[in-house]
Amino acid sequence: MTTETRVEPTGTPATTRRAATGTTGNDDPGSAPEPAARYARCSVAPAAHGVIGVRMRSRGMICLGRRWWPYRGHEVTLPTHGYFRELRVAGVLRIVDSWVAGHARRETTVLGRHRHPAVVGPDLARADLAHAAMCAIWVPSVLLPSDTAHWTADGRDSATVAFAVAGAPVALHLTLHRGGLPRRATTTRWGDPRHQGVYRDEPFGAEILEHRTYGGLTVPATGILGWGIGAPGPTREVLRFQLTALTPVSGTDALPGPGCIGVDAGEGDTW
Repeated sequence: MTTETRVEPTGTPATTRRAATGTTGNDDPGSAPEPAARYARCSVAPAAHGVIGVRMRSRGMICLGRRWWPYRGHEVTLPTHGYFRELRVAGVLRIVDSWVAGHARRETTVLGRHRHPAVVGPDLARADLAHAAMCAIWVPSVLLPSDTAHWTADGRDSATVAFAVAGAPVALHLTLHRGGLPRRATTTRWGDPRHQGVYRDEPFGAEILEHRTYGGLTVPATGILGWGIGAPGPTREVLRFQLTALTPVSGTDALPGPGCIGVDAGEGDTW
């Protein structure tokens, strides 16, 4: 069952109208398509328009190999710049990865010992760009119509949002509830989900089951990430998530470095 939590921002009708269309929506205050207006009205309160990123914690299940394992996650993301993320899997495996300004890095340890040297390179950077783009669903303020986020209506309840992550062009395809909150977000990701030995851009996305509001942002709180979502053919789920905490990052905050995620960040009952 899909649950939509609709939160209307406070303010006068005139204020709500400006929030819906954006003061520079698609370079013209009147040019933002109708799905963008609904999304803006339901996802971002006026006081949260200056949010450029979030710090968030999550838990759920992750598919590694052919098995599902419990995980706890901590992530710092600024969708137009990049992200740092840590996953603790089954209390044994620790994965720390990042994508900043086109450079990606991933380290994996088991019981504190490195399994192999850190993974870097253009293929990883190209693959993880999709995650950096998908993170925008948790920072809806960066998707409001503007000169940096261009909306194209694909239908009554769907639209494509084009923007850039550290200069790299990306696009998110959003399918909305009638109220305006997204129920699906998709993009393309570089990878080989069918293990055929051929890497290419493949459909990747999120099915959103529930929303919650944190600091004026109404964001996906429960859902599924996977290959093939929103596309014809089979899907391959990779992550089932539940958001447990989210703190907005204002425009005066800087993107933290890798040290912001400590060695013991995945431990404890607060996650």
